[in-house]
Amino acid sequence: MLDSMKRWLCVAWIACAALQASDVGRAPLIFREDWTTSPPAIPLTQRDVANPELTVAVHGPGPPLVKKSYHDAREWDPHYVWSGLAKTPWAVSLSLADGGLMDLSGTATLRWRSRQSGFRALRAVVELAGGEWLVSEYSDGASEQWRVSEFAFSSSRWRQLDPATVTEGPWAQGLDLTRVRSVGFTDLMPGGRSGACSRLDWIEVYGQRVPIGPLEVFILSGQSNMVGWGNSLELDSVARFGHDMRLETFLDGEWTSLRPHRPPSAVQRERWGIKEFTFGPEIGFAHELARAWPGSRIGIVKQAVGGTGIMAWAPEWNTADADITGDARKGPLYKKLLAEVRQALDGENARLRGFLWLQGAKDMRDQRAAGRYAENLDNLIAALRRDLDAPDLPVLVGTYRSGTVPDSLDGVAASDIPPPAGRPGAWEVLQAQTKVAERVPRSAPVYLRDLPRHAGNIHANTAGMLQAGRAFASVFLERFAEIE
Repeated sequence: MLDSMKRWLCVAWIACAALQASDVGRAPLIFREDWTTSPPAIPLTQRDVANPELTVAVHGPGPPLVKKSYHDAREWDPHYVWSGLAKTPWAVSLSLADGGLMDLSGTATLRWRSRQSGFRALRAVVELAGGEWLVSEYSDGASEQWRVSEFAFSSSRWRQLDPATVTEGPWAQGLDLTRVRSVGFTDLMPGGRSGACSRLDWIEVYGQRVPIGPLEVFILSGQSNMVGWGNSLELDSVARFGHDMRLETFLDGEWTSLRPHRPPSAVQRERWGIKEFTFGPEIGFAHELARAWPGSRIGIVKQAVGGTGIMAWAPEWNTADADITGDARKGPLYKKLLAEVRQALDGENARLRGFLWLQGAKDMRDQRAAGRYAENLDNLIAALRRDLDAPDLPVLVGTYRSGTVPDSLDGVAASDIPPPAGRPGAWEVLQAQTKVAERVPRSAPVYLRDLPRHAGNIHANTAGMLQAGRAFASVFLERFAEIE
């Protein structure tokens, strides 16, 4: 009996020492989330997050039926996240609201209080700065009572994870947890009500915050293809709902997560089936930049007006010139653009990185406008650089190409490229766009070749909008991007 007691005391002392050592060696707390004490709600949304420094996202292929649950009749019952009603595999992620990254290498750990039923086993989820998602081999299985568990991120193996379907992939190789964007949890299964589900009361993440750099701001302007005809319902969940917190857009006077936000017109909705929101090249552009700059924050300031000639953006605007293309009623768009950019930069840790211009179809309709296009484009660029005190601001000018029309128009005669119907000035506009780099330092044309379009329409569809944005990003990264 005495020997048993000694052995028990020895084991208890060792366990206590191990716990103390763990507490001493644990990295600093980055965040804790307990969920709000508001009434139960489906689905889990930002209003259920108690920590104001966090942003929540729910992932999966089906309706986001993950619930913030609570039972008034049980005094001991916490407010918790419950998966019992989920119709498909699901995941919940939490990221820092300021867009910061986390270093979860070394002694970084995750602690949570959870209770699983049936065959459910709760696993950790991380999103790396480069956009790769991972799910842990470590899991927390079924228990009759609430249970606190802890593990070191570096102690587990990880598999790749598709956040759109919440399915695991191959084992992750060469794992680097020094730049993590979000942390979360999943059991990789649909819910089965109370008998087959996961529950999470609170979660704590210990590690180091990664310093935040400036917001890299890009100005986008132009006419209808810059406004955008992409269909938000055809995007993955990250782009559609703005789950990549590195990407922001200036909207209604404030910075917010980048996602499609413009409601479709009646024609877009009824004839081309765009039911939710439209978007332009900004989605493909920003996400492509984020892949190349995983540690950067990307900001988009976009002002675009469909069916509008370049003289509506003239720095020295007048009604007579603007009305050559019938746009005087739209007012001085350059003045509005400049005011919006200045407001976006005011008080922000931000720096201008580029100006993207996609416009010209309206000017092709009038020979007078087309003949002055190069001059007007150069004046717009010069004024923007001057008024924003950005003399070396990179400028990217989109120019369309189709069929056998070459990128460079050197050695090509106007007669070799018959103008589209109703656009007699197409040649002059294309020439002005193509040769912008010969006239303006630190500028480049972006050749938008054979963009997929809506049937019976000149506007790019979802695939075309993404292709255009990636083309802009590719030229910027090749010609003007500085090494981070």
